[in-house]
Amino acid sequence: MNSFEVTLTSKGQITVPAEIRARLHLKEGDKLEFYFDARDRLVVRPRNLPPTAVYENAPKVRNPSKRMTDDEAIAAAILEKDRRSRIRRRTA
Repeated sequence: MNSFEVTLTSKGQITVPAEIRARLHLKEGDKLEFYFDARDRLVVRPRNLPPTAVYENAPKVRNPSKRMTDDEAIAAAILEKDRRSRIRRRTA
């Protein structure tokens, strides 16, 4: 696993290393999302990726032309988790 060290400026800015920008297909003006996952690890994702690349339990997009919004992916993940929970309760 490659590791990259960046420096935080006094304005809270960093420069994303060229190798990361190339790998994630980032270009000027793209937005990045920072969040903590369930294990309290910092995760950074480019906003140009589909939400299913981030949200655990979200259904995978079978048709690449059909992209879900973040809200749709979260709702789908919650509905799927609820469906699995109901199945477990019926079989218990």
